[in-house]
Amino acid sequence: MTDTVASGRAEPIFQDAAASRAAEELRAAVETPQMPQPEPGGASLDPATRAAMDQLSRIEDKAARIEEKYARTEAILLRVEDKLDHVASRSAEAARQPELSATRQELANLSRQVQRLPSGTALFAIAIVTALATAALTVVSLKYDLVGMLLR
Repeated sequence: MTDTVASGRAEPIFQDAAASRAAEELRAAVETPQMPQPEPGGASLDPATRAAMDQLSRIEDKAARIEEKYARTEAILLRVEDKLDHVASRSAEAARQPELSATRQELANLSRQVQRLPSGTALFAIAIVTALATAALTVVSLKYDLVGMLLR
């Protein structure tokens, strides 16, 4: 890419194979083989050649401006694409927020239910009391033959 100064501002000119081939075809269409080439010494050109050269110059300038606009448009589209990617990621994050909120709510409910359960010490004490009560009732039933009285 080279910069040329036209109308007081720098304009990039993008040269690639297709553009240079198109420019050569355009020059070949405008210039005929019998047209004399301008001499470097500044010799005057006939009006038809001058008009053709002016037209070619205007076409080249217009093509350069179109290429510049295309490059700017492409840069803008790339920035828009980056912004859209950023917005999409933020939207996905915002969509996860209600899911996180619902998960937090369920964890809080589960935590409250677990806190209402008896602790390990209470369960151990109940297990000991149950074992002692069962042993005492077994001894009482064997001593007074409660099983035989129930079967009569």
